[in-house]
Amino acid sequence: MQKKWVIKFHIMKRKYLLLSLVSIFVLFACNGPKKEIQEEKEVICGVENSIAVSVQDYYYSMSDTLVYNEPEFDVVNSEYNWINDSTITLKLSNYDPKTIVGSRTEDQMDINIEINARKGEKLEPGYYGYHDYETGKWSRVTLNTVYGTVWFNWVSGMPKAGGLTIEYVGEDDICGTLSLNNEKPENDMIGIVRVNGTFVHKADK
Repeated sequence: MQKKWVIKFHIMKRKYLLLSLVSIFVLFACNGPKKEIQEEKEVICGVENSIAVSVQDYYYSMSDTLVYNEPEFDVVNSEYNWINDSTITLKLSNYDPKTIVGSRTEDQMDINIEINARKGEKLEPGYYGYHDYETGKWSRVTLNTVYGTVWFNWVSGMPKAGGLTIEYVGEDDICGTLSLNNEKPENDMIGIVRVNGTFVHKADK
């Protein structure tokens, strides 16, 4: 009788051990990928704002001459607007809008970014050329200044300004790289306008 009880005890012990191993495997299988997804989510926009801006010899629609050369545009405020899954806007400012009393100074500027997907496409990582409507994925970038709006104008025979690359885009966060360059100082409609570097907006969590 005692021998049978010992055998039964060992069988039950093995069953509990097997159940424990199965439970550990299930927990690992369920939690492992989630943990990886969470870690991946944390590094989704790991870049910082690092943008160089130049405006020189550009007079088109401006009320006065602006010379602005900033190798490190200091983003103090950013406003992100998810209009729908094919259109977003982002405004990066090097000042706090709440501090503006009257007109802004020559140093205070906004970088306005608009990104669009057309022809039934949705926004996704990739390249968006400046006013490149034909591809169905296009961008628009302008600068708000004390003397007016700066555009990336071009004339026939001149290469277009460039565009931007999205690394990640979602309803709350976006990041990518700006690469826009116009240089024709002898033409006062074009002048020298450059905006280059990485940009990011993250929602306050």
